[in-house]
Amino acid sequence: MNTEPADNAPKSPPSLQQLWRPAIALTIAVALPTPLLAWYAQTQHGAVGIQAVLFAAFLCWGSSIGALTLVVMSKQTPYGLHAAMAGIALRTGIPLAIGAFLKQSEGPLAEAGVFGMIMVYYLLTLLVETVLAARLLQSAANVSKAS
Repeated sequence: MNTEPADNAPKSPPSLQQLWRPAIALTIAVALPTPLLAWYAQTQHGAVGIQAVLFAAFLCWGSSIGALTLVVMSKQTPYGLHAAMAGIALRTGIPLAIGAFLKQSEGPLAEAGVFGMIMVYYLLTLLVETVLAARLLQSAANVSKAS
């Protein structure tokens, strides 16, 4: 009995194990400017300024991790580009919608400039997540061309 897999066997679905390196890179990119931004926000707005920075950092980080997860889960499928576009919608929509809502609410986070902090982290995560997603999709395209 032959126990070796056949060449025409269905491919296994992509694994989330491929997400850990991009996730670490994104986490480092978000963590590096956070102490400086927290110090600035604390000098301008006190403790609520630090809360605004941390809220913005976690919001944009989480949205970008979600977008990367979509890309990783569909990069070996014909829908990799569609997943990248859905990731853009996720990465853009969540921070901007929550930021606009908080700004309109005129609460303490809005007074501490949470929308500005969301924009800082949004642009940072946009840059990093776009580079990481492009590399993931490019490696998937190279693998499919070689097959």
